[in-house]
Amino acid sequence: MSASSAETLQDQVIVANKEFYKQIARKYDDYEACASDAFFQRWIEDDLKIVEHKLPKRGDAVRCLDCGGGTGNVTLKMLRRGWRVTVVDVSADMLAILERKVRFAGSSATFLNQSVESFFSRSEETFDLISFSSVLHHLYSPLNTIKAAAERIAPQGFFYSSFDPVPPSSQFAAGCFTALDTFIAKLLHDRADFLPGLARRVRKLGAPRDTTHGRAVVSAGDLAEYHARQGIDDQAIESALVQTGFTVNRRRYPVGRTAPMRRANRYLRLLLNFKILAQRTNQSSR
Repeated sequence: MSASSAETLQDQVIVANKEFYKQIARKYDDYEACASDAFFQRWIEDDLKIVEHKLPKRGDAVRCLDCGGGTGNVTLKMLRRGWRVTVVDVSADMLAILERKVRFAGSSATFLNQSVESFFSRSEETFDLISFSSVLHHLYSPLNTIKAAAERIAPQGFFYSSFDPVPPSSQFAAGCFTALDTFIAKLLHDRADFLPGLARRVRKLGAPRDTTHGRAVVSAGDLAEYHARQGIDDQAIESALVQTGFTVNRRRYPVGRTAPMRRANRYLRLLLNFKILAQRTNQSSR
């Protein structure tokens, strides 16, 4: 594939994400477990405590970049620590919600409404912490973006990602589990979209595959959540970070949109996400 063709496909994914989050921004905090489940909220706090403890002590504030920061799942926790935060997000709708939250909390941050790919192609700024929360599977080329991010992390700084899927051991079993989990979640938190969501799934069964993207596309979410079904090679991410001078802590864990399905998945392990907390141990960010 030529570079121009890849850029065209990437642009299509970026446009799909804008539309997808325009549709779900207002219900995101209630619907997504990564933003609402108390266990995962404590988990993020614990990870940020590790970062806070291991970063070298300086007189100025910790410099953070929250990529795809959305409605603030990680950003707000950073700000409460007194850190200086730049948020990059392709969705103006998600950023508007976060800006209101930040103002209400009496804090301030820098908000950039653009794709993370565009940000890294134009900015040379370095950060002590760069985070991706439920973002990598929305990117056309997550590994390339991670490599770009790694170049912007200062010596002894951190790369942090969470809430992205690994390739399932069985696509069919994982698909059945996801469908059931989604139906339950919509009944509990998004009943207005239950029947439309069911109709989208039925249409997808009979829809032709888009040969350029290798999938049926009946809604923006089919391109926006680009790697949600196939998963992301977290071992390749770890290897890329190690090669650029990071010490990597990588973990896989079972997930689900609803508490009953999360409990079931602890035993079934049909849907696994991964998180990575990696610290740069060499002395150069280049």
